[in-house]
Amino acid sequence: MNQKRKPQRKFNNFIRYSGLGFEMMAIIAFGTFGGYKLDQWMNNDFKGFTFGFMTLSVVLAIIYGTKNLLKKK
Repeated sequence: MNQKRKPQRKFNNFIRYSGLGFEMMAIIAFGTFGGYKLDQWMNNDFKGFTFGFMTLSVVLAIIYGTKNLLKKK
């Protein structure tokens, strides 16, 4: 009986962690895209908003991922 549950648990962990990875990538992508569009709209030569929003979104994605990893199932 224990052997039947082990593959299911591995599959559930795979789905959980891969979903978390995609969510983190989406946070970074939307943040970077928002900064890029803001730089484009303001006609900036130096892409400061892109860099700033990208950095902020990476930090937010790490915080989001850490909170979800530490959350109980």
